[in-house]
Amino acid sequence: MTNQDLDQSLHRIYWLTAVVAAIGFVSYFGLQGPRSAFGFLLGALGSFGNLALFVWLSRAIAPGDPHRRAWKAGAFVLRYVVLFTIGYVIVHALGVNVLAVVLGLFASTAAVLLSSVVEIFHGFSETSGTH
Repeated sequence: MTNQDLDQSLHRIYWLTAVVAAIGFVSYFGLQGPRSAFGFLLGALGSFGNLALFVWLSRAIAPGDPHRRAWKAGAFVLRYVVLFTIGYVIVHALGVNVLAVVLGLFASTAAVLLSSVVEIFHGFSETSGTH
């Protein structure tokens, strides 16, 4: 995978995360009202932030990077503690639906899965076009 392929894939994942967040927000708004929709949206924003942090940290600790620091590797694990804390504060301080927030936190996971499906179909279409 080239750097250009990686950047295209990451761009697709960010875009799909936003799409999943928008669909979830609209769905929750229609089915359970604005409070649950807001909870989903906050969870999705946390998921988006976690994805961005993951990308930054994974590039920061990549082999061949002369500026690697031990704290960056620790931050790689610490981000889950921060994500859990954000979810806990959202649920308890704002009184939103727990399930909505948890599902929102999985927005980037859904985007990664959708991006994988796109890559698979793209790979099939390229191989079928070459024969």
